[in-house]
Amino acid sequence: MKPRIAIIGGGISGLTLANSLLECAHVQLFEKARGVGGRMSTRYADPFYFDHGTQFFTARSKAFKSFLAPLIADGLVAPWEGKVITFQPDKTINDRLWFEPHYVAVPHMNSLCKHMATHLTISLATEVAPLTTKAADGWHLVDTHGNALGVFDWVISTAPPLQTHRLFAACISSNNPLPESALIGCYTLMIGFNKPWDKSWMAAKVHGSPIEWIAVNSTKPGRNRAITSIVAHSNNQWAEEHIDDAMNEAEQFLRKEFESASGISTADADYFSCHPWRYALVGTPTELSPFIDTNQAIASTGDWCTASRIEDAWLNATRLHTTLSSFLLTRAQRQPKLSLMACDKI
Repeated sequence: MKPRIAIIGGGISGLTLANSLLECAHVQLFEKARGVGGRMSTRYADPFYFDHGTQFFTARSKAFKSFLAPLIADGLVAPWEGKVITFQPDKTINDRLWFEPHYVAVPHMNSLCKHMATHLTISLATEVAPLTTKAADGWHLVDTHGNALGVFDWVISTAPPLQTHRLFAACISSNNPLPESALIGCYTLMIGFNKPWDKSWMAAKVHGSPIEWIAVNSTKPGRNRAITSIVAHSNNQWAEEHIDDAMNEAEQFLRKEFESASGISTADADYFSCHPWRYALVGTPTELSPFIDTNQAIASTGDWCTASRIEDAWLNATRLHTTLSSFLLTRAQRQPKLSLMACDKI
């Protein structure tokens, strides 16, 4: 009998882990948002579309390059190419070199996550309540409204560390490796114009401003170039200091800073919005292993283990899969009735 595994979080970590376990377990994924993607989400405001979290990703490891290869061949992932610049504090502009391919999903960043979710059992708009006590037959999960979600042998969280702590509070030991709060915030501005982009650059790094990054999303492969969709990210230090500010105050301040840094007026914008990310990325890169407690049958992985690159999240999920599958395989060998031989595959 295959083990029943609940995975909490429908970002790249949860989707990677869920797919890797399909051969050897009954997997159900729970995501509190209305769709999968996490920080690879896309904001839809027709006719505008904004990759308002992760802008791109790179590939440096052989394993992640192998994962991407068929996706690139199928056109689901493509390199984002064009001119990148740097806005200096004195208003001078310098070219910025990218020394490696920068990839995006096509036609939207969350297209990759939707593709990875194709063969999974997923409950969307479902927030799992904190665990209580594991029963003899497994973990009885309920949502935050008290609705039963099922019984599982394992519960794995790919949510940010603070949320995972809350989820596992009743059963996790005090000396667990999960950092209390490893992630820091960011604000995202989304700006749309019903006209094509008329400048030579596609993205800009900003120095000496609360605005840190500007991306013209409509220049990415597969996007609608008849309009202009711009995403601007605040720097993390400013966001951490203002993450609890009134939204309209943060929005208006960052709007002015964007105009000052870029020289682009938003007065005639056809769409404007601001989104706060409380858990945007790892503040200080670490070298931690994914958390696993075989006695309690709980585990956690995510970018908190290392850094916030998409590749890091993917690698951390595969590391947890390796550890968990090894444990399940050993257990299966002791209990011949369990058919888990596929678990030793990556």
